[in-house]
Amino acid sequence: MKFKIYPVDAKRIIEVTELWEKYKKIGKEPTKSSIAKALNVSEVTAQNAIGAMKQLKLDEVSDKIANSNLEEQKQWFRKSLQSYDPFLEFVNFINKGDSPSKAIQKVIEIYGIKRKPKDVLWAFQNWGVFAGIFKNKNFELLESIKSLKPSKIAELELLDNELKAKIWIKKVLEDVGTYLTTEEYESLIKSILDIKNDPRNSIKLAGEVLEDTLRKIARDKNVNVSKKNGISEIAEELRKNKIIASKHIGILKGIQVFLDRDIFNNLSSFRNMAHHSIDKYEMKKWELSEELALSYVIQVILCIKSLYYYVIENHLKF
Repeated sequence: MKFKIYPVDAKRIIEVTELWEKYKKIGKEPTKSSIAKALNVSEVTAQNAIGAMKQLKLDEVSDKIANSNLEEQKQWFRKSLQSYDPFLEFVNFINKGDSPSKAIQKVIEIYGIKRKPKDVLWAFQNWGVFAGIFKNKNFELLESIKSLKPSKIAELELLDNELKAKIWIKKVLEDVGTYLTTEEYESLIKSILDIKNDPRNSIKLAGEVLEDTLRKIARDKNVNVSKKNGISEIAEELRKNKIIASKHIGILKGIQVFLDRDIFNNLSSFRNMAHHSIDKYEMKKWELSEELALSYVIQVILCIKSLYYYVIENHLKF
């Protein structure tokens, strides 16, 4: 996706999205000219609002926005904005202590945005305040977002907030960077958000990312694991080829305590509970708690980070 920032008021973007849906509903093709006339604005303003709407993918939820009140529309806008990579990166830099001007310059360079820094800054300020991400026009983040630390998973508010989950994941896996794909990051974020309401799916998603990471390591190190099934078998093959450390095959209970069994067998067992319906020995279905899902997701994230440190950077760290 090519990122373009359109300096247009968030309320105007919402207005255009509503009109977009109305035109679609009657089978009429909306144009910048028709939008401009309907809103009594210039065609340039209309075009900017249409561009911003499409960048934020609000046109994909135009039916929801057209049938929502203002507060609900703000929620839809926020959901789209916090999934927009340049804005998310901007918030991440601000949260690390960068000034708004420094953060915006980084974002412009990273994403190759062809727009003056002051225009991008104005847009992000306006959108962020409208969405309730910034408390004011000084780019002051909500306290609950600003105070997030990599070690503070105990702040369970992030389990209900997509933006907080994304910022937390970015902080924890900052060193891993692009070794994980966008899809893998999204799966980890979804696994966090599902902890409370769908712990089974939370465990399943996190386990899939861990297995994909192990397979990626095997591929990069020319170890054939095509006939290996699941986390445990892949991990054993990697260790046999001296790709991962021996402690990666030691047990982890909770977050810090190693036991005598296999950490990957342990994680694999939890994952099997999530995948299968009835236990073949007990003839009953396991009921998975949010506490188990939380513990599992944390262990997976820490394992991915530790594997990256050892395999890519030759650094023993858990």
